[in-house]
Amino acid sequence: MQIPSHIAHDRIRDFDIYQPLREGLDFHHSWKALQDSDVPDVIWTPRNGGHWLVLRGRLVERVLSDYSCFSSHTVLVPKETAGVAYRLLPLSLDPPKHAPFRKLLTSGLSPQAVTRVEDRIRALTVSLIEGFQAQGQCNFTHDFAEQLPIRIFMQIVDLPEGDMPRLKYLADQFTRPDGSLTFPQVRQLFHEYIAPVVTARRGGEGADMLSRMINGEVNGRALTDDEAANLCIQVLVGGLDTVVNFMGFVMLFLAENPGERAMLASAPERIRLATNELARRFPLVVVGREVRTDMEFEGVKLKQGEMVVAPTPLHGLDETENANPFHVDFERGEARHSSFGSGSHTCPGAHLARTEVRILLEEWLARIPDFQVAPGFKVEYTGGIVGSVNELRLVWQVPGHAARPLSR
Repeated sequence: MQIPSHIAHDRIRDFDIYQPLREGLDFHHSWKALQDSDVPDVIWTPRNGGHWLVLRGRLVERVLSDYSCFSSHTVLVPKETAGVAYRLLPLSLDPPKHAPFRKLLTSGLSPQAVTRVEDRIRALTVSLIEGFQAQGQCNFTHDFAEQLPIRIFMQIVDLPEGDMPRLKYLADQFTRPDGSLTFPQVRQLFHEYIAPVVTARRGGEGADMLSRMINGEVNGRALTDDEAANLCIQVLVGGLDTVVNFMGFVMLFLAENPGERAMLASAPERIRLATNELARRFPLVVVGREVRTDMEFEGVKLKQGEMVVAPTPLHGLDETENANPFHVDFERGEARHSSFGSGSHTCPGAHLARTEVRILLEEWLARIPDFQVAPGFKVEYTGGIVGSVNELRLVWQVPGHAARPLSR
């Protein structure tokens, strides 16, 4: 593409956020390698329609929180395709317009609401673990991470579990597109799925999260069908992907670090605080904002309408924000990060995510305190709007049984 004339040559780097992995490096080390390379703190890439990238924690936090300069009207790149398709409520609105829509969404994900489903989370967690515990092996991604958070979420929104694969596939096409669908097609397929749900639940007395949103009010009026569908799509995309992948990174870390694993297994009361340190160490989301007006920013000229991408992995892993950032320190005091976003659009599902990960660690380590990545198994990663461990195969010794190789 043609480089805009106001962009200095020394700010240009060829970097694709959907393919950030460097040979021999995992997802987080690949992003850190960019931050640690000899580049300015704000760079511009011609990839994905051309956009800016901020590479320091303080800048990530500012871009995500300063809505007076950086609008949430567009959050994905390329702006003209992914960005337009993903203009969903309330994410695409800035304060104060977003507040009544966000209130409808957050009421179903509040700490009080999560407490009401905590017993269900724990029961399903125990059932899943005990379902494969005696086998001495599991495909953690398939057997647990793609089961617990998604099945709990489907209960919260009262949708059939049989629809999980279809909806997960569509969510993935927004966050890690594989080219099988265009972004407008993803948006249309989501709308075709949710529109009948909106119609069926409109005017009903359902207590599930979607029903409460569909029948809620903003500024004293009912939602339109398009607003209700839009809000529901945002909930589905947010609920079907991020926690799944965060669990994969957490369990991979524990599988490869017996000292930290033993620490949590021997002192489960430390798990609750440990989840924040794990969130700091393994952020996943790479999201953008749209420049509201021409401005000077960190030595560069930003033009109205340009996109600035803020990679949350670079906040928690910035040594100017957290000492020795790659070290997981469960005794760390203040852990500075933007793993759940920042400002008015901080992830409304953060409490649910923390609760699910905490319960996973409590129940897993009580039953399988010692485990590792299956010998010979190669862990692979995918970048994108939400980074992922593609698959994770774990093994452990079952008391009274000889160790056996993981079946393929």
